[in-house]
Amino acid sequence: MFGVNVFYRDVKDLIEVTNTGAPPDDYCGNFEDDEGFTCDQALAGDPAALAVYDPNSFVLTPENVGEGQIYGIEFDLSTSLIAFGMENTGVFANLSLLDSKIDDFIGERRFNSQSEYVYNFGFIQELTVYAAAFGVTYRKQGDAYERINSEEVTTSYGADLEIFVEKSIGDSFTIRAVGSNLLNASKDEIFNKFDNEIDQMDRDFDEYELESEEAGPVFQIMARYAF
Repeated sequence: MFGVNVFYRDVKDLIEVTNTGAPPDDYCGNFEDDEGFTCDQALAGDPAALAVYDPNSFVLTPENVGEGQIYGIEFDLSTSLIAFGMENTGVFANLSLLDSKIDDFIGERRFNSQSEYVYNFGFIQELTVYAAAFGVTYRKQGDAYERINSEEVTTSYGADLEIFVEKSIGDSFTIRAVGSNLLNASKDEIFNKFDNEIDQMDRDFDEYELESEEAGPVFQIMARYAF
């Protein structure tokens, strides 16, 4: 089986997380007015007042950001290897190429946190003599970009490798062992931060931050009974 799926979606009132530009609720409680500024001035965005006490964090909220489009193409392949004398071996693969478009306060960009591509491939081997099977799946997705007021984030994802082994007992009972994230996949983020929207448009950086997370393998044993 080989399939191709081309899609286009027109999205109205897309909901994304946005930066309200307002500081947290405890902002005034921590405000330092050593230079004679009031908290109200800082809340109103007075540059001189904010220079005295910059909250460095803002309230984020889901919001309708306008109309956009998402489109792409997906390829699917699933077949046995009977042509090579391996009738109990099946292989599969999937590739999705994605793109999108929306206008924000700076200009045109992709939807936030959308990868440019996602793919996976693997095989399943049946051991009919033992009423068992095993298989391997490899998954990878491309970088994702996110832009909100005063912050831009690029996220890179490591690859995931999953292996399973299962054994049928009788006609109704199956035991399955799965090992996932066997490559210790990491999630790496690059943060570009700005004091305000004007600095962001002028590329006047306030902070540059790198963040990385890594998780170890996960092993599971599952039992399935069909009745």
